[in-house]
Amino acid sequence: MDTKGNSKGNTETNAVANQKVSVLIIGQNAAHTLDRCLTSLKAFDEVVYVDGGSTDNSVKIASSYENVVVFENPWPGFIAQRNYSLEKANHNWCFMIDADEEVCPETVEEIYRILNHNPQKLMYKIVRTEFYLGMALESGYGKSDYQERLFDKRHVKYFGGVHHGHLIDGVPSDQASDKVGSLDPKFRINHDDTYGLNEWIKKLPRFATIVAEEKIKAGKTSGKLEVFVGFFYTFFQILFKSLSLGKVGFVIAIQTALYKCLVKLIIYERRHIGFDHQQKEGKYLG
Repeated sequence: MDTKGNSKGNTETNAVANQKVSVLIIGQNAAHTLDRCLTSLKAFDEVVYVDGGSTDNSVKIASSYENVVVFENPWPGFIAQRNYSLEKANHNWCFMIDADEEVCPETVEEIYRILNHNPQKLMYKIVRTEFYLGMALESGYGKSDYQERLFDKRHVKYFGGVHHGHLIDGVPSDQASDKVGSLDPKFRINHDDTYGLNEWIKKLPRFATIVAEEKIKAGKTSGKLEVFVGFFYTFFQILFKSLSLGKVGFVIAIQTALYKCLVKLIIYERRHIGFDHQQKEGKYLG
């Protein structure tokens, strides 16, 4: 199966767009992948791009596309930003995509085909193809899999944290399976196919900090042993799941272990060493 479809070719489709669709994107400093993303979305009626405060050319790039409407909203957190994009959509049916992804032309056609023939569900899952330096990951940890991407905004809202979920008429989507459908796995969204250590390193500090802060607000704490032992536990756990990927599996195991270790370390630092803690203990003399 060609997991990338014809995404590098003609991105215009012949879909009959009787049912209009709003595409939702939240982004920040995404200039290096945004053109690829928006080019793949030219057949959609509206693309809502919400920028959280970019210092690169993201807003300029987004503004250059005729079907893109740009909103600048200082970063309020993942869920608040997702729901903000939902509020700005002019059409009931919404398709969510990230700035480092692209949608295959065949997938766009399938989306319109479903929506133009009296859709029976309120939400649809679509497979996202994961890559590591051009290699499609069809097995192992973090493999290509279904994600909730197409939905009727009259019934759906975001909830949770960085790894958000959806409420369908107020009920978590995993408890409303009768209202969720799936596109055939041959219809794909492609993640960044150049993804590797360079891209991971750029995202790691911000993402780890955001996740750690969410956990701290939820009352999570972390001890020395958990930070230290957690690295090795995660590494071997992920490595075992990714043996089929060979060298790439080893790198992914290290990456995942480092990320989770950093999240725990940030929590430990904030809880036991940070300024707030030292002030409470009367130890901060600055």
